[in-house]
Amino acid sequence: MTIAGIPFTVQRDAPLAGSAVEDLRVQVGWDRMPGYYDLILARSYTHFSAHLSQQLVGFVNVISDGIADAFLVDLMVHPAYQRRGLGLALVQHAIQALKADGIRCIEVLFDPALEEFYRSCGFHILQAGIIDTWAESQG
Repeated sequence: MTIAGIPFTVQRDAPLAGSAVEDLRVQVGWDRMPGYYDLILARSYTHFSAHLSQQLVGFVNVISDGIADAFLVDLMVHPAYQRRGLGLALVQHAIQALKADGIRCIEVLFDPALEEFYRSCGFHILQAGIIDTWAESQG
């Protein structure tokens, strides 16, 4: 796949080291969550990753029961490749694959600043709630 003249590959369930995802978290300005992603990847329903050569430049994880609901979480794109369509491509790959898997409802939580992006991905915007126990524990 070529986006903005850059040859990316998008893969479902590519073998990833948790540390590679943790590094990408830092590059996008999030906390590293050291040591968590090997376990997260092992327990996830599926994930999609974007690569430029061997470099991980995009990622989205999917949590699902495999039947009714799937949640897209941790969508991230390396800052050098943001606003070029890579995030959209990751979400579209995930949606297509989850539809093919027979998932009935695909959901996402996001910062309000990203509403237009998720609308462009085809999501209907609804109200939701969240209790972020991680943020609460960090004070």
